[in-house]
Amino acid sequence: MSNSDKNSKQALIRNRYKNTCYLLAIFMSYCATSAAQEWQLMKDDDGIQIYTRIVEGYSYKAVRSDIVLSDTRLSSVVAVIRDSKECPQWSVVCKSANIIESVSEQENYVHTLSDLPWPARDRDVVSHVIWKQDPDTLIVTMTGEATTDKLPVSQGIVRLTEANIHWQLQSLAGGSTSVEFTAHINPASIFPNWITNMLLVDSPFQTLQGLRQQVKLKRYAEAELAYIEEPVQFLSQ
Repeated sequence: MSNSDKNSKQALIRNRYKNTCYLLAIFMSYCATSAAQEWQLMKDDDGIQIYTRIVEGYSYKAVRSDIVLSDTRLSSVVAVIRDSKECPQWSVVCKSANIIESVSEQENYVHTLSDLPWPARDRDVVSHVIWKQDPDTLIVTMTGEATTDKLPVSQGIVRLTEANIHWQLQSLAGGSTSVEFTAHINPASIFPNWITNMLLVDSPFQTLQGLRQQVKLKRYAEAELAYIEEPVQFLSQ
């Protein structure tokens, strides 16, 4: 074999090695990213599951809370969540909430003030809220995204400008409703660990406990909403 042929073969081997290393690096990076984005179970108690996960590109985690509400209609859950003024009765850190602008029955702007323990300052947010229901699956979703131009900032209050929340409600066999709540919120500060844990684990856990009690109140249990279609199992009751 001539020197030219040897050099060509060696160059080919080097290129193949580089390509293999490059592909391996991409694969390992993808695996690490996927693992980092998986939901991690933080608490599983009283029929409620709390998860958190790292969101790529952000320094703060997302949180997800799951519960199944027995003998509960979709409209009942929607009615509780939409009744902004009653928010402090079941949502742990909610100090007050009000609809400041109503676009339609399914779209509005809601101002929410959250009461945080010292040394953290209270937070507020104005969310653009939209309700939808899939006509085929009847799954109900609510999305809320922070806006910055609807209300002046109050003195002493920290306005949240990066906040996204999502509710998903699904009827299950037997008359139950599955509730999933996710939130990804920039707290606009670095909190002590105990406050961070409260916001990511304790608060959503206690909030779903409160929701479970609130939906049983007569005004919610019997609520009917024109834009929410109930499955046949409820219509026959």
